[in-house]
Amino acid sequence: MTDFDDTLGLTLRRGRNADGGWGYYAGKRSRLEPTCWALLALKDADPQVLRNWPVRDGLLLEQVDGGPNYAFHALAMLVLGARQVEHVTGNQALLDGIQRVKGVKLPPSEINRQDNSIQGWSWIADTFSWVEPTAWCLLALKKSRQKAGSVINTQRIADAEALLIDRCCTGGGWNYGNANMLGKELEPYVPTTAIAMLSLQDRATEPAFVRSRDYLNRDAGSEKSSVALSLALIALRQLEQPGDGVVSELRQQLDTTVATGNQFAMALAFYALRAGQDDGVFRI
Repeated sequence: MTDFDDTLGLTLRRGRNADGGWGYYAGKRSRLEPTCWALLALKDADPQVLRNWPVRDGLLLEQVDGGPNYAFHALAMLVLGARQVEHVTGNQALLDGIQRVKGVKLPPSEINRQDNSIQGWSWIADTFSWVEPTAWCLLALKKSRQKAGSVINTQRIADAEALLIDRCCTGGGWNYGNANMLGKELEPYVPTTAIAMLSLQDRATEPAFVRSRDYLNRDAGSEKSSVALSLALIALRQLEQPGDGVVSELRQQLDTTVATGNQFAMALAFYALRAGQDDGVFRI
């Protein structure tokens, strides 16, 4: 292991808050996303903080005085399952909560080519469906159905898959929201594509999946950020695709990652490089 591997782990341990969670930066209030990735990266860290995380109407709150973020809720469900922790309200209650919410249905669009009637998930309540929250929630539902006794709404899975396939860019991969606008085909982004690929890994013969796998193999290292490179590496490993070049690119970013003090980025990089190679957290 390199010095940076040790530095990332040590920095994350030192940055943990007294309540057991992590903020985006050391000394800031605990937030759900960095807490989830830190608990995946530090496999010996006590996950009790997620067991008691504040909840409203079956949805984990992004912060104590804020509302839920559906993507982060889904990520937390994956971590609870991976760490074999039961939330105080019950993990099925969290599963029911995320299955009840949907992105807003809109009338047919005159400015882009997509099916606005398909309802996946938005980031927050009462907004349009986006690719990343839909992919995270789809992945959480697919992972949850592996657990005996889980009650899954299969129509929500079908709708989410349909939305992602509908929004796939012409050459493969996913933009954040739309694949086209005002007659122009939009470019895909690496992190969005990586998350969507994780959620569709059981649809390996779907043409959108095949195009996107080719895109990710070709362009995984094109976005020089720890977040993009880490998510790309996680997806490539899960899809059993070569990722050596991405490992090299990510290691070159580590000095910047540590210098910024962003604990979310550090935890994600630490997990991608060291902790998450064969743990099956994202395998469906």
